[in-house]
Amino acid sequence: MSDQPLRLVLGTANLGDDKLASRLLDQFYEAGGRAIDLANVYGEGASARTVGAWLRARGRRDDVELYAKGCHPPYCDPAFVSNEVERALACLDANRLDAFLLHRDDPAIPVQSWAEALMEELHRGTVNQVGVSNWTPERFLALREQFSEAAADRLSYFSNHFSLAEMAEPTWPGCLAIDAETARGLAASGITVLAWASLAGGYLGDPAVQRSWGTDQNQRRRKRAVELAELLGTATATIAVAYVLAHDGVRPVIGTRSGAHLAEALAAETVNLSHAQVAQLEAGTPT
Repeated sequence: MSDQPLRLVLGTANLGDDKLASRLLDQFYEAGGRAIDLANVYGEGASARTVGAWLRARGRRDDVELYAKGCHPPYCDPAFVSNEVERALACLDANRLDAFLLHRDDPAIPVQSWAEALMEELHRGTVNQVGVSNWTPERFLALREQFSEAAADRLSYFSNHFSLAEMAEPTWPGCLAIDAETARGLAASGITVLAWASLAGGYLGDPAVQRSWGTDQNQRRRKRAVELAELLGTATATIAVAYVLAHDGVRPVIGTRSGAHLAEALAAETVNLSHAQVAQLEAGTPT
């Protein structure tokens, strides 16, 4: 196990509730992973229940951070925030969440209403921090302006898709991506960016995956990642995750059902890409 917690966050969208799930959780923890991304819609709570059972069995609740998302349609309404928090707590058998993130946005709802609902949860003590997922940066900044001065620093998480491959079309209805400049700007303002699908749904590790990312530019970027991986003696997926890690304040969210693929992602923590290598990957120029 590493001395310091990893920046990688384990995604649980496809975690399941079998013996493999426990092995993956053990593998992640033993490598130094201490943060898990969850959502009420993942297996209708099955993934969260699996994580909760694993935490109890291993006695690890005190040193693992739980980031739970809720208010996914059809519950995308401030009126459901409290219920969604309680649902996440029940699935995890926990008393408190390290962070609760709104899973989707409804632009027709004033941000003030969302702010009031989130601040109520902070006041209740059910969550330590709050954030959003699949929101535009503009709406997120508007939401920050509605938070009271006392709670301003507790709106601290922003989770959209971000990877070396740029999302050409939404993978699911309502999901959003950000580019590198936006990710850097949010992180510079003190926000923790949780970059979901940091391997572009598997595209950066397997070119046969085309959904949402199969563009000419992404093909060039992936080609440079393959070349750099060969140069450094590592896996292409490792380089792709290292690219996200090269952005301070951005944490890759990695979900997989393969121990080998998880190992490739974990290996990225030991790869420090230079500014020149990051630029080459983005531009698709020769390494």
